[in-house]
Amino acid sequence: MKTIFRFTLALAAAAGLLFSCAPMDKDAHGLGTAPLESQLSFTQTAGSPVSPNIITLTNTSSVSGVAFWDLGNGMTAKGDQVTASYPFAGSYTVTMTLYNNGGGTTISQVVNIANDDYGLLDTPGFRALTGGADATEGKTWVLAKYTNGHIAVDDVNAAPKEDGRWWDCPPLGKEGSSLYDNEYTFIQRGTKLSWTNNGSIYTNQAGVDLIGIPGVPSVVGDFDVPYTPADNLTFILDEENMTLTLSVGAFMGFYCGASTYNILRLTEHELTFWCRSVSEPGNAWYATYIPKDELKEPEEPEVEPKPESEPAWFRPNKETNLLGSVFTYESAFFDAGWGGLDAGVVVRNEIAITVPDGIGGSEWMGQFKIRTQIPAAAMESFDFSAKINASKAGTATVKMTADSDPDGDEFFYVNDVNISAGETVEFQQPDKRMYDATNSILLVFDFGRFPAGTVITISNLCLQKHIPLSDKPEVKNLWPDANVTTTYWFSADDWQGTLAPTFSMKEGNGFELTVPAGIGGSEWMGQFALHTDILLSASKDYEFSCKLTADTESTITVKLTNDPEADEKVCFYDPAAVMKAGTVTYKKQGIKPAGADAEATMLIFDFGRTPAGTKVTVSDIVLQEFID
Repeated sequence: MKTIFRFTLALAAAAGLLFSCAPMDKDAHGLGTAPLESQLSFTQTAGSPVSPNIITLTNTSSVSGVAFWDLGNGMTAKGDQVTASYPFAGSYTVTMTLYNNGGGTTISQVVNIANDDYGLLDTPGFRALTGGADATEGKTWVLAKYTNGHIAVDDVNAAPKEDGRWWDCPPLGKEGSSLYDNEYTFIQRGTKLSWTNNGSIYTNQAGVDLIGIPGVPSVVGDFDVPYTPADNLTFILDEENMTLTLSVGAFMGFYCGASTYNILRLTEHELTFWCRSVSEPGNAWYATYIPKDELKEPEEPEVEPKPESEPAWFRPNKETNLLGSVFTYESAFFDAGWGGLDAGVVVRNEIAITVPDGIGGSEWMGQFKIRTQIPAAAMESFDFSAKINASKAGTATVKMTADSDPDGDEFFYVNDVNISAGETVEFQQPDKRMYDATNSILLVFDFGRFPAGTVITISNLCLQKHIPLSDKPEVKNLWPDANVTTTYWFSADDWQGTLAPTFSMKEGNGFELTVPAGIGGSEWMGQFALHTDILLSASKDYEFSCKLTADTESTITVKLTNDPEADEKVCFYDPAAVMKAGTVTYKKQGIKPAGADAEATMLIFDFGRTPAGTKVTVSDIVLQEFID
């Protein structure tokens, strides 16, 4: 007879309440005669509209008293008429004890149940696993393959353990193997299990040895083994001990020889368990399953695009410049076969690098890295600038990334910084940011495309948290509103000054000029002067800039002064300004008259070394007070 019932059943008592301990009614309230066993009787009636396994028990004794029942299924009841539910087929001993003032007497009958009726099981575990008795098609579970640790392995002696295990399979870590082809459908009525796969299971060498079927090496390691699940599988869910056992040696997921699983979590959305490996007795395998209809590829989080960069106010000489002396650097120069070369590097107030002999000539063959030790929060904005001078022409690469991701380029990556021989390029990247935080910003320069012997100088390094240009105090550009007149003096190599350029003035007091034929080829043989009424104070700093556009590269002279013959009023004199084929921005900052105010400023360009016929345009001239 079945006297052990492992499931908690929900009973609806037809009469009276249910109790699990002896009530006060069992106490003797006075002296009398206890009922005789011959006076006691009860009937059992099957055929409830809900299920034939629901039995009505009725006290038909010939003597009065209070009836107490042990229903044989782990439940008790009180009253002259009660009901009992029996989900499983079998024989159950039901006892009725009738109490009166003289004591109590007990009789028993056997209730025979012909068939299982799992519809009577209404427990949280069965509802979660199978979908309940009304889910006739059951509920299908698959590995939660998009979750980290959907299968895992650890020391069996440490089980159960969900953190710090030996190995947790990453999301889709076994994609391409047969592991993710397995589906398990649990049906409550009949405790049926339907297991489907594509004809293979997944295991390791120990599993292959245990199951005794040759395996095929999987594309993700270990083996796919030909295997067809048996028909008519069943399962046992023990909610008291929280175990799930599959029949006929069936198993879930990675094969390790186990068919009984220790449940860690069982909800309608998750089944997580562990088992003792039979193939490797020291191991415990873990798995997490979810309902098949809930398996969805995670959507990539929508990443907000970085905002458009805005102009910055670069302040390399102020405390906002985070690049001090606390940084480390390294160089990595290579020949054409990527063999290492030693470059000459000198770091003082500026960085001087000499490109070594044998340089390979390609990008990344001449790297110079600065580890700034400057942290950046996620999406924190920075401005970077530097002046780069090269003794020979070449193309540089500059990028900024996280020190932990040297191959990245999320801040910026510029691989076409063209520098002419002797030219100083002012490289600027305003308002740059990364999506993720970093403990240290990495600056990378590459000079692999410069010829051997090139001396490269990096100066005025500035890395600052973004300062919008709008923060800069407003200053007035003195040039556009000035009264401007022009003079010129162009000469052949006889210094007679008899040549005349064609020119025209442009909006904003710029100009366009064509160098005449016969130009002499030396400095001061092609002077074009702009005379103004601009007063520059010797007690203030100024900045000057303009755009130079030409169809031929050459070296020109630029001079800002008051009297060409009086050096004490010269603001600057640059005899080596480079004018490229195309447009370049020419800039001077922190300039002032040398020793006395310049009452009527004169701007002189000299094109004496520019080839005849070159068309030159000078535009966007700015002359204003300089605020560092």
